[in-house]
Amino acid sequence: MHKFGLIAASVGFGTLGVGLLLRVIAHMDTWLWLPGMVLLTGGSALILWCRFAGSAAATPAPKSPRPVGTETARLLDNFEQRFAELKGRKPNATVLSDLYTLGSQLEQRGRVPQATAVYRHLARFDNTYRDVGARLRRLMDAERAKPKAAPAAPATSAANPAPVPAPAAATAGSTQVTAPASADLQRLGRYQLEREIGRGAMGIVYLGRDTAINRMVAIKAIPLASEFSDAELVEARARFFREAETAGRLNHPNIVTIYDVGEERGLAYIAMEYLKGQHLSDYAKSDSLMEPRKVLEVIGRTAEALGFAHKQQVVHRDIKPANLMYDPSTDILKITDFGIARLSGAGSTRTGIVLGTPSFMSPEQLEGRTVTGHSDLFSLGVSLFQLLTGQLPFTADSMTGLMQQIAEAPHPPLRAFRPDLPACVGSVIDRALAKNPDARYDSGAQMAAALEECRSRIPSGLP
Repeated sequence: MHKFGLIAASVGFGTLGVGLLLRVIAHMDTWLWLPGMVLLTGGSALILWCRFAGSAAATPAPKSPRPVGTETARLLDNFEQRFAELKGRKPNATVLSDLYTLGSQLEQRGRVPQATAVYRHLARFDNTYRDVGARLRRLMDAERAKPKAAPAAPATSAANPAPVPAPAAATAGSTQVTAPASADLQRLGRYQLEREIGRGAMGIVYLGRDTAINRMVAIKAIPLASEFSDAELVEARARFFREAETAGRLNHPNIVTIYDVGEERGLAYIAMEYLKGQHLSDYAKSDSLMEPRKVLEVIGRTAEALGFAHKQQVVHRDIKPANLMYDPSTDILKITDFGIARLSGAGSTRTGIVLGTPSFMSPEQLEGRTVTGHSDLFSLGVSLFQLLTGQLPFTADSMTGLMQQIAEAPHPPLRAFRPDLPACVGSVIDRALAKNPDARYDSGAQMAAALEECRSRIPSGLP
């Protein structure tokens, strides 16, 4: 019976008992004394019982402890949200400090993949920040030292055939896969890997052989599964193939040709033409500079190729001497790594800070604004300055200081380093390094024409 029904019944019994007792008193009907006492006592007892039962029902039952797994998931969700928030902000002293704190908290809780991702993001902006370099190396060494447990093979039979492996896109939410060490990697897709020939911020480059047509290729392998969290991996994978497809459509003699893209064992890879020669960064030191006329010629060809890419709505985002391959024996120049820089952006609908080398990045790129071809021309101007002088035009002791230099401080005049060069060379650099994108060259072709016109004023053989 409902609690309120019991209360009503008990009150009725009590009222009846009181009435009988009053009748006894008024009319001296002694035979009603006993029933009146019984009804009064029973009603009172029912009232007391209802009050006790109501108090007991109002007392909340003790909560069962939250499962440990639920609590861990909640914490990880909070960390993921915090990381996503920090990645969307312009890097400054506060943001770098918050990233360091977040990485330390994850590390203390044993969340090694997440801590590694945070430290890597921080190191891209300032790899000298506190001890982030040492922490990152320690975590990566610990991950590599872990024994690799072989998965148990399911029993197979005619009635229970071996399962077909799911495609990579179907396993986006699975546990992150650590990229195999170069010594353990023998093959990617149809490509037989011969040896490692280079390393970059986003992966390893191998010399490989296309077994289908017996052609030597360069293969860049990028460990998407360890670079991105599970929540980011689906978008990162889609962005990788989208950017690689776009870059693959660039058919220009000074842009590296992309043959194929794919993904296997947590590694996304790009197969491209194998280039001989060396990166122009080898000529960016004061004791190994190229002849100035040659520098202007090579940078002019680069500007023309960038202008071609910009017409196809493709922005490189990481132009620097290390991404320009040159073979003196054949005079072949190629721009490499188109499409790779965009991978660390937060999404195709968000501008965000993207991967690049901060010393070569334009003010708008460092500030997280939308970048256009003008940003590539700024980076090319920085490269030109370095190839002529062996020095960078913007330097600082910290990431914050460097950002302030690039955004606000004027670059040093070229003649302070190379008074032997005609003034027009400095004018080209001045325009390329304008803080306002609209004040730079309108196109790569325009910058190339200015460089060619100026090159004719430099005496041959000038060191």
